[in-house]
Amino acid sequence: MDIVLKYVGPKALFSSSGISFDNSKEDKFVYLSILAELIEALDHEYVNDQRYVVETGNKPLDENILLDLIRKRPSNLDEQIEYWATRTKEEIDDDIKRAQSNPILNQEEKEVLKNNLEILRPYRMQRSINKSIYYTAVKLLASIIKRGSIEYILTPMYPKFLHVLHSVQGALLAMHPSLNSTIDIHEEQGHLVVQLKILGSR
Repeated sequence: MDIVLKYVGPKALFSSSGISFDNSKEDKFVYLSILAELIEALDHEYVNDQRYVVETGNKPLDENILLDLIRKRPSNLDEQIEYWATRTKEEIDDDIKRAQSNPILNQEEKEVLKNNLEILRPYRMQRSINKSIYYTAVKLLASIIKRGSIEYILTPMYPKFLHVLHSVQGALLAMHPSLNSTIDIHEEQGHLVVQLKILGSR
């Protein structure tokens, strides 16, 4: 399938009366630029105990840079996208079937709900693609951290960085053998920072 990477917005909530959006559940697209920068910054040879400092977030990256960054490294990106796109299509088709057989709704309400689901089909498919790319990139970053024996990552204390580091923490824990880590927020030189510290194997 052709992969297009683009922002589609927060999670949509649909019903027979309309469509609304849950702003607390953002599209994973908004975190991809941070992931791309961290992958590019951390994936290299490390010399002794040298500390590496990389400026991130200076300018937004082109939408397709992350795809190139992942594809030139070992990952199962295309398989994951295909798998989740298929799952999402099946979920949408199932939602439509259930809408048509819903005993609580009248015929007009069933048609409205069905139409809302069809309107949202491209949106839901794109969110699935973005989510697949995000979690594949998170796993890739976790493997880079493990392979490089990276002891910690320090970033500015912005919600998007914190979100990405929490995802990486989960990916490290899911590895075999898993890696324990902590996330700490503190002040350095007058600025709040967030630190992901890798503690080692469980």
